[in-house]
Amino acid sequence: MSESAAEKIQDIETSEGTFTLRLVRDDLGEIYPGMIRYTVEVLRGTETVYTYAINTYESGRLGTLFDTRKAAEIVFARLAHDVTSRPHLYTRSRVFTRPLPGTGTADVVILQGSPRRFGNSAKIASWCDDEAAQSGLTSRVFYLQEMDIRPCIGCYVCYDQGYCPVEDDMPPIIRALEAASVIVVCTPVYTGTVPAALKAAMDRCQWLHAREKILGKEVRARGLLVAVAGRRGSEPFVCVTRVVGMFMENLGIRPADPVLIGDLDRARDVETIGGAEDGVRAALSALLAPRNER
Repeated sequence: MSESAAEKIQDIETSEGTFTLRLVRDDLGEIYPGMIRYTVEVLRGTETVYTYAINTYESGRLGTLFDTRKAAEIVFARLAHDVTSRPHLYTRSRVFTRPLPGTGTADVVILQGSPRRFGNSAKIASWCDDEAAQSGLTSRVFYLQEMDIRPCIGCYVCYDQGYCPVEDDMPPIIRALEAASVIVVCTPVYTGTVPAALKAAMDRCQWLHAREKILGKEVRARGLLVAVAGRRGSEPFVCVTRVVGMFMENLGIRPADPVLIGDLDRARDVETIGGAEDGVRAALSALLAPRNER
């Protein structure tokens, strides 16, 4: 991302003191081709008390009558009038955000994507949870189907402000993923891909992608996919491995070779497949070992 460039600055003298309005242009082309963000800031002294941001991807999809810069200039002019006429409204911070929880982190984070609370993917998640405990590490399992996770709405607010405005249960997931050393995705194959709750959670991790790119919050985790399918062979896993692989790549998670367990339509219970549990535990243990040896 390029250096911020203040394109317009205006000082406003009021009964509450001096306010400064700034229109700042950021080139976010390294994140998305041609993305430009314009931010209008209201400062009281050195404190930012109000922020408005809009980017070229956001405005294009909203079908605005104005180009992005023009929209930002209109906001700048309206804020200048508002600060002049109602300065008392800007004497304290009105910066809108959605902070992440300060607790709930763990060394190993497990995303359990199946809607079946006691199904095969849940059993695999329990194996991973136990393996982490045996390695002396903390772990946390997110049962996504039991959480309120709404779809990404493509508003691009995360690239404007660094947070997601959708009110649901995603903040603990974002905080946990950001702090984890190992991230495990346990999922069945549903219609050739991952279940809806898991896909929604992965899509909403654009919030974390934006935190990485905009705020420099780097994810340094290693990743493991464990997937189960009803049919035999590798073909049922083609889409799942690609979708989860893209999720990990997008966040800079370093993936290990996936563990793919098929033929569940016949076996029914993953515990009856010889070597399945040992294979899952060995794959996760290999990711935990470097940390144990430090």
